[in-house]
Amino acid sequence: MNTVFATLERVSYALPDGTRLFSDLNLVLDGRRTALVGRNGVGKSVLADIVAGRRAPSAGRRLMGVRVFHLSQNVAPAPAATVAALAGVGAELAALGRIEAGSVDER
Repeated sequence: MNTVFATLERVSYALPDGTRLFSDLNLVLDGRRTALVGRNGVGKSVLADIVAGRRAPSAGRRLMGVRVFHLSQNVAPAPAATVAALAGVGAELAALGRIEAGSVDER
């Protein structure tokens, strides 16, 4: 059985002009691979932002079982940036590297 990572309950989102992208959406994400597919402008990026906690829904609620990492489709990374740094987990990954190397230093 897969662990539930994120649940959206009756989530809706409206643009500032009042246009609804989606309403009363129920979604459960678990450990299986999941894809958002749709035409441009239908709200895929907004939905991903809501799941990741980067944007609040207009209505409904978001329940999280784990921390979700989100890598935006529009990034301007520094020349030496890593995917881990862009996703906001660079420090954690570096700490794991130090642990694997046998170090107990915090930095």
